[in-house]
Amino acid sequence: MPSVLARTLLHTGHLLIFLLLLASGWLLWSPDLRAAVTGGYSLLVRETHRWGGVAFVVLPVPILLRFGVKSLFGPPARRSLRTVWQGVHLGLTALMSAVFALTGFVVWGKHLFPEQAVEASLEVHDWLTYAAIALVAFHLCEVAVATLIARLQAATAPVTE
Repeated sequence: MPSVLARTLLHTGHLLIFLLLLASGWLLWSPDLRAAVTGGYSLLVRETHRWGGVAFVVLPVPILLRFGVKSLFGPPARRSLRTVWQGVHLGLTALMSAVFALTGFVVWGKHLFPEQAVEASLEVHDWLTYAAIALVAFHLCEVAVATLIARLQAATAPVTE
């Protein structure tokens, strides 16, 4: 059975790091905004984004070491449309994280790679950001709808004594 604590630690940690990466990435992408926020070109923004990316990739390691692979990837107690979606969401998140890490590494180490690889990685990294924003937005809507349905079901459930 998947560990609630392991999933909560990973989910919360990734959410906070994702928000940090989104904010720092936005500042890197928009020099005018970065200048307004930081007063000019700030190496701190770039380093925050880089090391935030490292943290995003490394975060699952201690959680998996402590709780085991099944704590995150174990089958649900019961299968439903929602649990299937959650599995797809987890798979997409893992795949996107790997591609983000790979493209981010190429951009970070641009002096080690051909210019075309760096440009392609930057392009993929940018488009993947849009996809991640859409996935997070869809996830928030899905959670809101599931919460609303659960509350409606609880409110209309017959009272048994």
